[in-house]
Amino acid sequence: MLYIIGVGPGDPRLITVKGLDILRSVNVVAGWGSVLDRFSEYLINKKVIKLSYKDETEGLRELIANAVNDDAALLMHGDPSVSESQLMAKVTRLCREYGVTYEVVPGVSSVNAILGMLGIDLDSSVLVSLHVRGSLDDRLEELKTILRVLRRYIIVLPPPPYPHGPQLIAKALLDLDCDPETTIIERATYNNQRITRTRASYILSLSNEFSDLTIMVIPPCDRD
Repeated sequence: MLYIIGVGPGDPRLITVKGLDILRSVNVVAGWGSVLDRFSEYLINKKVIKLSYKDETEGLRELIANAVNDDAALLMHGDPSVSESQLMAKVTRLCREYGVTYEVVPGVSSVNAILGMLGIDLDSSVLVSLHVRGSLDDRLEELKTILRVLRRYIIVLPPPPYPHGPQLIAKALLDLDCDPETTIIERATYNNQRITRTRASYILSLSNEFSDLTIMVIPPCDRD
């Protein structure tokens, strides 16, 4: 059995009770290094598989092969159903290949954490994820379409592992003559969380690199 567990955005106390109970009970655990590090105290005497961009497929195959005859868990940052469609497709395809049953255990998404932090309701916002590998052209065009049409907050997940994702988003805004004060949250709920509020035109001039764990909140563009 494979459990796909959303462990929350950063603060390890935001994992659900169910997720923590399962983590304690399984014998095999996989995840990105930054996620595994947050729960190292629960990994003692377990088989641990650390995933990386370079050998992600091999690590997932090892995990799911172990799940054929044993309980195993894949720890995922935030919630498995938010911005992880490519990874989830790989995992579920491998589960079918190996004949492994899986269960998704929801977690607190960084999107939820940030909406609460900024006092924005989900009903007044739209999520656009560029958290994908490969060409971003189609998703950037979708973002521009949403900015043209909707008068809502746009929650944007910039593409990892590119350290200049916010600059890419800022350029898309300026292409539409839209220069709102945008909020950039890095490493939400971590001890070293950082919040930057500035206009898109200034973001484009920045040379600093941003964390992979970054979310941008864009208010409606004022074109009146």
